[in-house]
Amino acid sequence: MRILHFGDIHFWRLRPDWDFYYPKRFLGLANLALRRRHKFPPHLAWRAARAIVEEEADLVVFSGDLSTMSLEAEFRDAAEAFAPLYEKWGDRLVVIPGNHDRYTPCSVRSQRYEKHFPHGAFPEGERVVVREFGDGLAVVGVDASRPFKVRSNGLFDAALEEELDARLGALAGEGRRVVLVGHFPYAYPAGVEAAWDHKMLRDEAFAALVARHRPAVYLHGHKHIRWALRDARTPDTACINCGAAGMRSEDVRMQAGWVSFDLGADGAVGGIEFAHLVEGAGVGREMVKC
Repeated sequence: MRILHFGDIHFWRLRPDWDFYYPKRFLGLANLALRRRHKFPPHLAWRAARAIVEEEADLVVFSGDLSTMSLEAEFRDAAEAFAPLYEKWGDRLVVIPGNHDRYTPCSVRSQRYEKHFPHGAFPEGERVVVREFGDGLAVVGVDASRPFKVRSNGLFDAALEEELDARLGALAGEGRRVVLVGHFPYAYPAGVEAAWDHKMLRDEAFAALVARHRPAVYLHGHKHIRWALRDARTPDTACINCGAAGMRSEDVRMQAGWVSFDLGADGAVGGIEFAHLVEGAGVGREMVKC
């Protein structure tokens, strides 16, 4: 099975919202005006979506951050860009939210993400969603995103841990291959910082849960650089960061792109390919090992 993984596409609009008084809203708007809009030129997000629909894959996974500040217009743009992907892959396109899609309490209460991405909505009151496929595969999405006043953390709280533990335990009893999908990393390569105001809180508990249930792969984004690694705590699980689908960079692993890989019937991960948009036209590709 060939799986394509992308995320952090970050559609944006430079405008305030009525909850501008919320600290994160004000800080995010200032950051977008001064810095982020130059790193995430709108044409790259649209170009990435058009390029991905030309790829061949059996399953496509988006690991969060459709928007930049959870604005209604940002979600509308994302939904329009994703429409051809849904047309091609249907239920085999799995989408979860990231912290930018849960930007303020108002945007969460208004269910803007759910309104524009109903196929990516979680059951009412739940933060784990399971999508089972007839070929012995289960994709498990985890929503650890929540609004913080000034920070960009996720939170793997005790209730979410209990919910995820139960779901993974049930799937293990069925003998299914599991692709676990979240927005935040729990393992980092050398030289990449797990900043206190940007990491998933209680990521040690998350790593311990992964070690117990041993999913074949954990797909995530959040840090805007592609990597594939196996953490010493969870050697049976490949951790793959798709990088940012909409960012401009001179580093090809940070340039707008995605990751593709093969998942065998035994859960083995191979054929990992990092793809990035080449300035002007075309797609660059790099084969990597994990």
